Amino acid sequence: MSLFPVGHASHPQWREAVQEVVQQLRIQMLRKQCAKRPQLGLIYASHGFARHAQEMLALLAQSLPQVTDWVGCSAAGVLAMEHEYLDDNGLAVMLLDVPAAHYRVYSGVAPLALGGTEAGFEAQTALVHTDSGQPELAELLQELAERTASGHLFGALGGAQAQGVQFACRSDDLPALRTGAAVGVFRGGFSGVAFSAEVACLSRLAQGCTPLGEEMEITAAQGPVLLSLDGEPALPKLLRLLDLQQEKDSDAGHSGWDFALKALRQTQAAIAQPGHGLERGVLTDEAQVLNLVGLDPMRHGVALSAAVEADSAVIFCQRQPSAARQELMQMAAALKDALQPDFAEGDSPSVPEAAAQKIRGAIYVSCKGRGSELFGGPDAELQILRHALGSVPLIGLMGDAEIMDGRLHHLAGVLTVFTEVDTVE
Repeated sequence: MSLFPVGHASHPQWREAVQEVVQQLRIQMLRKQCAKRPQLGLIYASHGFARHAQEMLALLAQSLPQVTDWVGCSAAGVLAMEHEYLDDNGLAVMLLDVPAAHYRVYSGVAPLALGGTEAGFEAQTALVHTDSGQPELAELLQELAERTASGHLFGALGGAQAQGVQFACRSDDLPALRTGAAVGVFRGGFSGVAFSAEVACLSRLAQGCTPLGEEMEITAAQGPVLLSLDGEPALPKLLRLLDLQQEKDSDAGHSGWDFALKALRQTQAAIAQPGHGLERGVLTDEAQVLNLVGLDPMRHGVALSAAVEADSAVIFCQRQPSAARQELMQMAAALKDALQPDFAEGDSPSVPEAAAQKIRGAIYVSCKGRGSELFGGPDAELQILRHALGSVPLIGLMGDAEIMDGRLHHLAGVLTVFTEVDTVE
């Protein structure tokens, strides 16, 4: 088994950042435990480097000629190993040692084929990069998920079109890139890389929000405004849940609503199909967390950050640092446990077919509303993952929203690990 090389740096000058990352990658590829000639490069860069994206991609391709394909995007924050780069000068690159026959880089100019099948390649899962300015985002994500055999997507909204870029450079683009052509860098749309079933990867989601009670049926809604829950006006029902009714009644005029708005800033709404949003008191992966963006006193409504439909269910929740830390540790530990073989009674742990899977590399997508704000300090979120997973190669980003199984999430963390059977030489 070989590990995926990772390089990361922070420098005011983009060229120096690239050179430092390349040097780290070259050193790692000389080590016995690391991949020697990986072909797929994953780039995450700070938005501050976006205006130099074409030059950065060209220099990376020139410096690492064995890498034939590149994907990635810019973001508000760059993650690498146990470091968060939250300024405008972060760069992280991971080189994935995956056979070219088992992945396809896609973009708006080279979309993933319908059914995910082309020239003997069938997409099983896909890493997705997009931006918050994409119209009809939810519908397009669902369509993209249908182009994979499993429906499993993982990835992020890196930022708004005006500030962010995406990288998607196929091997066919390299000759033009090396002559100075503007290829492989995009704004808007979708891009990423799809993997076949031969590439073993596993994803888990940490919602980062604690439910405040049981789910309620949305009995009336108009666009993003909840009007009725369980047949009652939505706003009074929420205020009672948060024990804000007394304070709201005791104040006069707008000050009462100002008090409620202040108290509601840390409250979110998780939307799911009835009976599918909660499991043992914890939000499931099917729950989509939305922000509360305002109140509608005239209609006794609650405004959310996206449209919702009647007959869905809502679970109100809040971010709680201690619960978020515990959830993140449990998610990583559960993922690591899933890589261990299950032995039926009488089986021997020495059976080759039951060998443990080891992590070759990991991609972690977090929300820019998490990080030190939720976990109590710089790098704390990644240190929790390191404690649970060990010192595995990891890069990622902090974006505007997270993608998991074709759904858009907010305030979540999505961890994907690439694995291989551990063999003893």
